[in-house]
Parts: sequence; C-alpha cells; structure tokens
Amino acid sequence: MKRYQKMHSTSSWWFDVMLMLLTCVAASTDVISYFRLGNVFTANMTGNAILLGLSIGKGELSTSLMRLSSLLGFIIGVFAGAIIVINKKKEWPYNVKLVIAIESVIIGALAVIWLFHSIPLKNGILYIAILLSAISMGMQSAAVWHLGIPGIVTTFLTGNITSIGLNTVNGWKFGFKKRIKNEIPDNPPVPKNLEDRVELQAMVFFIYIISAIFTGWVQFHEPEFLPLLPLFLILCVMAILIKYTKNQSGILN
Repeated sequence: MKRYQKMHSTSSWWFDVMLMLLTCVAASTDVISYFRLGNVFTANMTGNAILLGLSIGKGELSTSLMRLSSLLGFIIGVFAGAIIVINKKKEWPYNVKLVIAIESVIIGALAVIWLFHSIPLKNGILYIAILLSAISMGMQSAAVWHLGIPGIVTTFLTGNITSIGLNTVNGWKFGFKKRIKNEIPDNPPVPKNLEDRVELQAMVFFIYIISAIFTGWVQFHEPEFLPLLPLFLILCVMAILIKYTKNQSGILN
C-alpha cells in the first residue's frame, strides 16, 4: 500500500499523459479506418454496430461483411487482452506493457499495409487490415479497463460522457473532495477524489474530439503521413510505460 501511495503522489502525471495518448490512438484509428477501410469503425463498436445494421437493412453484403469483421476483430482483441491483463501472478505494469507492446506491433503492421498498398484497399488485404485494426483496439480497451478507473474509456465516448454527468452532479451534491476508496492497491495511480476523476474524464472527452479533428485534417491535407500517426502515438505510450514503470515491480526486469 505504501508503494502505491508513493507512486500516486509523485508520478501520476505520466499516467494521465498515457491515457490521453491512448485516447488519441483510438480516435485517430477510428478516423483512418472510416476513410480507408470502407467506412468502418474499428474502435467505436457502438457506431460500427449501427452501421452494420444499416448495411444489412440495405442488403449491402460486402459492406456488412466488413463491419462484421470489425466487430469480430474487436471481440477477439478484448478476449486476447483480457487473457493477458487478468493474471494474478504478475502486477499491472507488466501486463499492460505486454498488451501495449503487442498493440504497437499490430499498428506497425497496419502502417506498412497502408503505406505500401494502394488506397482503397481491396479483397483479402482489406479484411486483414480491418481485423488487425479492430484487434488492436479491442486489446487497448481491455488494458484500459484493467487499470480500474471508473468512467475512463479510451475507445468510445458514450460511457465517458455519462460518467462525467453522473460524477459532476454527485460532486455538486455531496462534495468533490471526498476521497475514493481504492479497492486494488497494486493498481496504477488512479484519481484520489471525485474532482480529480471528473477532470480526467473531461480531458479524455476533449482529447478524443481534438485528435479526431486533427486526424481528419491530416487525411485531407497530408494523407501520406496519416498511417504513421497512430504508430507514433502508441510508441510514445510504450516509451512512457517503459520509463516510468521499470521500478514499480521487481518482476518487470
């Protein structure tokens, strides 16, 4: 418990930055997948499910298969990520770093596909790209869930917006400064009170929108650099995890 408290008080800034970068990865991946993978979302499964229903209703078989592939890939990614992070034999930094490392490799493979194949992608390579993108986002979702911060989701905004509203009203009525009980001492430096949590949730919300706007700008003005954006962001996340968690647990080395 003392190690956890010390980590929270001295090093929490890097954890917030990591969450913001993961949010940027998801937003940029969704924008890229929508423009370059046949109007498919690979991070936001709510939007993807709606698009899947619309395409099925219209009788568009090929489009439906692409969106179904995204949903399947995301589910595979969630299960794969969960298998890695839910491991009582190892503490959270190791598990999360392993998931992010695998995600980095997948996003790197996607960057290669986007850079060396003509757009739009066609046939088998298109489905491979959709599956890879969705698997990486599913794994990221599992990793962020494992961090145990209620209301913080980096791959979609609906739950995040709901949590902002509920926590803000709760804070107005009962006080923002009340401490939040930490149920898993070995977890990362989570917000200590309701005010910190609402602030972090709001940051995730705005960073997601800003990242989507920036990625859209790159798509229309500098499209040749677009595939490198998620790769650069996820590598930054990996660098932060390596630097700031290497001394958190003896099992990491």
